[in-house]
Amino acid sequence: MRVSTAYMFDQNLSAMLKQQTELGQTQQQISTGKRILKPSDDPVASVAILNLQREFNLTEQYLTNADKAENNLVVEEGALKSSTDILQRIRELAVQGLNSTNTIDDRSAIALEMSQLNEQLLSLANTKNSSGNYLFSGFSSDTPPYTSIGSSYGGDSGQRNLQVGAGVLIETNDAGNQIFEAEHTQTSVTDNGGPSSSSLTIVEIGQTSTFTAPVTVSFASATNTLTITDGTNTETVVPYSAGEPVDINQLNSNFPSFTVQLDGTLADGDSYTLDTQVLPSQTVFKTINDFANALRTNSVSANDSPNNGDFLTNISSVMDTVVDAQAKIGARINVIELQRDINSDLSINMENILSQTQDLDYAEAISRLELQSLGLQAAQQSFVKVQGLTLFNFL
Repeated sequence: MRVSTAYMFDQNLSAMLKQQTELGQTQQQISTGKRILKPSDDPVASVAILNLQREFNLTEQYLTNADKAENNLVVEEGALKSSTDILQRIRELAVQGLNSTNTIDDRSAIALEMSQLNEQLLSLANTKNSSGNYLFSGFSSDTPPYTSIGSSYGGDSGQRNLQVGAGVLIETNDAGNQIFEAEHTQTSVTDNGGPSSSSLTIVEIGQTSTFTAPVTVSFASATNTLTITDGTNTETVVPYSAGEPVDINQLNSNFPSFTVQLDGTLADGDSYTLDTQVLPSQTVFKTINDFANALRTNSVSANDSPNNGDFLTNISSVMDTVVDAQAKIGARINVIELQRDINSDLSINMENILSQTQDLDYAEAISRLELQSLGLQAAQQSFVKVQGLTLFNFL
């Protein structure tokens, strides 16, 4: 078989170009640190790399979301912790203000401190996060929840969420009307239509004035007996005289903590019912403000409505709501911390798998580069010798 000079040149040139291409690819792999430079280098691994990168980026976004959610919740938790402290102080002031030994000046001083604390509480309800959004306005994050002590709620009931893991959504805020508003209770006395002109007076309301059932107080003249019953529990005071105070909780711990007395001329069949009326929800700011105003006017006797000892029940109810919200926020923060650990582990694992799939083995690549370089040099040198072979040299 005769081999033409042109064919020999083409074959040698093609071989050298191929070696140069392979050498160039190896050099690029070393410079980038990547084994796969284009999908055609390893189609199966390329698909795996794309999937891993997508999951890795998603996990990184989850970690970012976790930081944002936790920052919001930490600010909210701090605001609620301060709110609890203020409410506790207001409650202490209320107990002090209800003491009958206070003068009107004493109560005015207590009312002043209570009003200042109420303003601080309002400020906490209007807390903003680091982005300048109101935490307690629901979805209406650019609207203040409460513009003044007497204002109604300006936000909505929505809760913003951030996804911190696969299928894990975390609420990053709470609606203020679910925290700073509660049903307002008011104790009422009903005359059941007794024959005399007597009256039932609430002398004092204690701190456990929650009703499980209405309490009926009735008088029997034949035995001078005062009977107290809630339909399940019944206690009597014998003998009983008009104007004599009775702590019904002392008679039976199942009764609410009220001290009552019958005044006037007592007659057989005189009967009164004590019960608690649940009024529509109102803001804690209004509840506190009403009581502070009552302190200023010295209108805090047991029968003054709505400024008697029911205030202690109402303020305690709001405190329970705030503490409950705190507990829920703490639970969310715990979920975030747990999910952050999971996401961090996933991120590290995926980085390792990505590295194993796409990163270059430098030792193998450098050895291959040396071999390819030597091969190219040998091909070039042999081509120089071969290209000199021609019949004209023998003529």
